[in-house]
Amino acid sequence: MATIDRYYFNVCTKGAERRGRPLAELVASTGLDPADFARPGWRGGIDAMALLVRNIWNSLDDEYMGYTARRAAPGSFAFACELALEGSDVADGLRRAARFYNLLDAGIATDIDTTLAGLVVTVRFAEPDRDPDHYFSEFWMIIWHRLACWLAGETISLLSAEFDYPRPGPYFEEFKYLFPCRRRFNGAARRIMIDAHVLHAPIRRTRSELDAMLAAAPLDIMTIPASDTSAARQVRQLLTRSPDLTLEELAAETRLSPHILRRRLRAEGSSLAMLRENVRRDRATRLLTASNATVEAIAEALGYAEARSFTRAFRQWTGQSPSAWRSMGRSHRTPLAEPRGRV
Repeated sequence: MATIDRYYFNVCTKGAERRGRPLAELVASTGLDPADFARPGWRGGIDAMALLVRNIWNSLDDEYMGYTARRAAPGSFAFACELALEGSDVADGLRRAARFYNLLDAGIATDIDTTLAGLVVTVRFAEPDRDPDHYFSEFWMIIWHRLACWLAGETISLLSAEFDYPRPGPYFEEFKYLFPCRRRFNGAARRIMIDAHVLHAPIRRTRSELDAMLAAAPLDIMTIPASDTSAARQVRQLLTRSPDLTLEELAAETRLSPHILRRRLRAEGSSLAMLRENVRRDRATRLLTASNATVEAIAEALGYAEARSFTRAFRQWTGQSPSAWRSMGRSHRTPLAEPRGRV
């Protein structure tokens, strides 16, 4: 299961907290410990984040999570998805959903325009100061891309993203994975461009699939967009077992040529380097927390030729050395059984 940087857990609840909801109430039954949100390098599961978002919806009776002056009543997302399912194609489905949200007039205007390159989704907040960390703005932009992928039943590339504020500092490493495309900051608007394939892609989802997605909402729609047969999903699964597999070895495992595999990953908004880094990062933080293995052993287990290369990468991910990060981790750890260079 993918993980999310502590930054997003920190800012996710701010809208509700400003409405007077205590943090302890919001994290109830999620399995989360708010103390972890302040621990450098900590990452939480995407399933826990989905539970946290649902708790905020329920606590505020607002699917806009307290980031707008007027609320979007629970059920708004479900109704928007029902309308989208009736579209003649994915682009039409998105337009139907956007029209509904705009009619709510709850503080966010969502415009969908067609260009030669693709579909442009522009969002405008009536009161952007209610979201000073840009959390909900980014969440809302991502949702439109994820909804397009879900409706099509396949990954549709995100071509570009523009933001009318400076490049984020503390969470930019995570930000890159949420918006795996060309990015522009200090721009004129907040908008994304989705590949032109969305203009003609048929809606492949059924009513029963919609019911299942809504029952788990927002988990499915938050998950990194990838169909069960996508190249990115296959490569991530292989790298999870063997982090140091080469492009040629991965191509042989997926029965594709290296050139075609690289091209498919690029079309899905991913790359071998990005997937390898994600897998190594998640495995590294888990092993440092849950084992007594040395940094050298963990580096070897993750496929690094030397410990200092791993330490350099870990500093880039978390801002700390592996040893410093571990010293702030949990006290209970179990031994790592004889690392052999691959996990």
